[in-house]
Amino acid sequence: MSADAAAGSAPSREVLRQLKIKTGAVKRLIREHELDLHDVEKQRTRIAELRAKEGVDGADIRKQNEVLEEALQMIPFTEGRLKKAAEELNGIVQAEEKAGNKAPELDDAKKAVLEAHAIVPLLGM
Repeated sequence: MSADAAAGSAPSREVLRQLKIKTGAVKRLIREHELDLHDVEKQRTRIAELRAKEGVDGADIRKQNEVLEEALQMIPFTEGRLKKAAEELNGIVQAEEKAGNKAPELDDAKKAVLEAHAIVPLLGM
């Protein structure tokens, strides 16, 4: 038995391409989720500072609350997209592992799926 056969075969070129694309998408959505959370915190701080100031118009505070509400609405939207992308990636990873395939791209994909799972619960995990 050769060393390649013992280590498992490599995924096809198309599967590797899909792994790279989907892993990149999951990583991008994780960063987007982190930015959404940061935006919410920044907006909450801005509102608290406005409330602490003297002479601030109530309309300004209401407008900033609207901005906060919009930012809060982005979080579940991003989480839904992240969940879908991570579940698709996880399906490919599981299929390739079941087939006994090995590649660094699979390791990267698994890591991205685990990071996503820490944010949103994934089916099949």
